[in-house]
Amino acid sequence: MDSNNERREYVRMPKNIRVDLSKFVYPLNAQKTHTVECINISAGGLLIESPQKFEPQEKVQVRIYMSRLNKFHPSYFKVFESSEGQNVLAIGEIARTEEKIPLQKYQLGIKFVDVYEDDWRALYQLLESEMK
Repeated sequence: MDSNNERREYVRMPKNIRVDLSKFVYPLNAQKTHTVECINISAGGLLIESPQKFEPQEKVQVRIYMSRLNKFHPSYFKVFESSEGQNVLAIGEIARTEEKIPLQKYQLGIKFVDVYEDDWRALYQLLESEMK
């Protein structure tokens, strides 16, 4: 399908947030974690800039840090409102890789393939609330 005519299932929102990224290969604790910059995010995935190249279809683990996320989490006690620890942990798949600066900076499109349902709902509702 021509990418210009492609219709996205979820609206992408420009969002400069911290994302930790690592290869989803065992043992997980032995994988190097890269802190990368998010360009935009949706309930279906995100676009990031990374100094590390990843290949299409490669599985990655992403931890997305978003303030206010817990306000939308069903299992969260609102009494403990803090920006610390508000994150979504997900398994993603590299949908596309584009080299921006040779051997230094890559843009990676990541599609979520496995996210805890309550975390995904909280992310979806947070993004919806910010689009209003």
